[in-house]
Amino acid sequence: MSPLALTGKLDDSDVTRLLEAAQAVLAEWTERLRVQTGDAFPEGVTAFRPEMAVHGRYGKPCPVCGAPVQRIVYAENECNYCARCQTGGVILADRSLSRLLKKSWPRSIDELG
Repeated sequence: MSPLALTGKLDDSDVTRLLEAAQAVLAEWTERLRVQTGDAFPEGVTAFRPEMAVHGRYGKPCPVCGAPVQRIVYAENECNYCARCQTGGVILADRSLSRLLKKSWPRSIDELG
């Protein structure tokens, strides 16, 4: 599912899939962090962990399909995603680089290779 999909436009099956995925990921990471810290207070808390699928992994291979993880930069934030797994191979435009490159902006993950 695209990281930019508007929740108001999702059909019931997509909403259910998103809810189940969010619950599964939260449960998985809660358990991982509990195992790592035990009864201690977590030290060195970070949003980026090497075990994460695409978060903070721009340019690295997707653990599912091997395509390079893409990113969209906006303001001081960024969103990482796998173009092959999440957007059907479409590379999402960001507001800066895609406007600069215009027609040279790659439209699909296959155009990058």
